[in-house]
Amino acid sequence: MSQAGRAPILLIVICAALALGLVASLYLNYDQAQRADQDKKLMQGEITDLRYQLKQDQATSPSPEASPSPSADPSPSSAPVLGAQSVELVELGVKLSTSDPIADLTYSYQQVAGLAVANLTATSLLAKYPACKPNTALGMIVRRPLNSKPNTSASKLIKQLGNYKYYYVASSVACAPDAAGRATLAAARAALVNTVLPTLSN
Repeated sequence: MSQAGRAPILLIVICAALALGLVASLYLNYDQAQRADQDKKLMQGEITDLRYQLKQDQATSPSPEASPSPSADPSPSSAPVLGAQSVELVELGVKLSTSDPIADLTYSYQQVAGLAVANLTATSLLAKYPACKPNTALGMIVRRPLNSKPNTSASKLIKQLGNYKYYYVASSVACAPDAAGRATLAAARAALVNTVLPTLSN
């Protein structure tokens, strides 16, 4: 076959390869968008379930102090300095060992439907991105009695300690506006799940 005949075949092969790469890229982007949307819906479902439980408890309990209403913007109750090696979640009766990039892990506490909840963030993350508040940045840890089960799969069991089980509910809120912030947030969330949460102890 002449070189003139080979050129169109080579061009067709290259175009086909590029087209396949484009299709694969589009599919991966679509799949990631679907997963992110699903994670967001799962978290919203968990929050809705907690609020529903709160309303049920308030309806059956005459005392408003039995189940305080969750704060829309809870303020951190613990603010360890950068480089701290552990954070004690006093109200939940547990502690966590921290490491970079979230050595400055902090939290805010709230009680929802009688359940102790620690909303997580990092001091440096909050300082740089004010929208990354404890109730949106790194998710939350929920303490449940042994006979209490979460209503959605968004709650991931961390471990059982004493008479309680501790669950983690991830956050998919994009609280950092730029690409660098989103990368920092993703790294912080990965470090929390992979290295910090497994250290939960009394």
